[in-house]
Amino acid sequence: MSEQVVEASYVPYTTSFQYAEYNFENSALELARSQWPNYDDQHYLRGCRWSPDGTCLLTVVRGAGMHVMELPSDLYTGESVMTSRPIVALQPAVSVPEGGLIYDYCWYPGMNSANPATCCWLSSGHGGPIHLWDAFTGDLRCTYRGYNSVDEVEAAMSKNVKIFSTSRPGREYVEYPMSHQASCLVTSQAQPGVVAIGTWKNTIELVSQSDGTFRHLCKLTGHKGGITTMAFSLDGFRLYSGARKDKEIICWDLRVPGRPMFCVPREVNTNQKISIDLSVDGKWLVSGGNRW
Repeated sequence: MSEQVVEASYVPYTTSFQYAEYNFENSALELARSQWPNYDDQHYLRGCRWSPDGTCLLTVVRGAGMHVMELPSDLYTGESVMTSRPIVALQPAVSVPEGGLIYDYCWYPGMNSANPATCCWLSSGHGGPIHLWDAFTGDLRCTYRGYNSVDEVEAAMSKNVKIFSTSRPGREYVEYPMSHQASCLVTSQAQPGVVAIGTWKNTIELVSQSDGTFRHLCKLTGHKGGITTMAFSLDGFRLYSGARKDKEIICWDLRVPGRPMFCVPREVNTNQKISIDLSVDGKWLVSGGNRW
């Protein structure tokens, strides 16, 4: 990717895009379920993520903390899933109490249940540092702390991006200043060092990081609301983005960042974060929504 500074704006662009709607009542089989008591509408599932090895789920429940859910054991013993089976009640294998609002969380990308040292996840929350948790015991392994100009611990909601070395917990980091408050970020697996940073000012900054230095690549504008979710394509040439109270997912061609490749409609009439993700083979784009 050429490291030249580019100011890119949204230009209306249309393309043919085919999609299919599925009746999940006829095509999907519920395997397991987990529920939490809902006291005064305070407990609700805020999200869940597959572990990289596919053996468990990491969930965040409002007011009830973070939980690691193991898949039903019978899924590993049979060659195929039966068309009819009882619904298994999922019980947390590990639970971590919520010390405040959880902003974001992610698995260690190399997580493998056969190697306990790799079984961990990161979380960031309101008013605290970034925590690294052990997925086998629920113990806190270490913390990564950012500080502001008056040497106070800075939460992960600020006008700068800090990059830590996971091998050195503490307060050592490289900082990239932002003109607007960062709202989300995603790294490119195909192009190591390339990071997309979304802001609440509805812009996306693409930067590269190498040897402790940052270089601004381009800025993308076109969403109507603050950026809440992004995903790189497997080859690293495309970036998908979604925003709050914005009815479009935009696919940006990063080789020609002056305009998007295409837009996909979705119903997001809320300020809440509605995530998007890509399938493992990169052929399917999945998004939540608030249409009932």
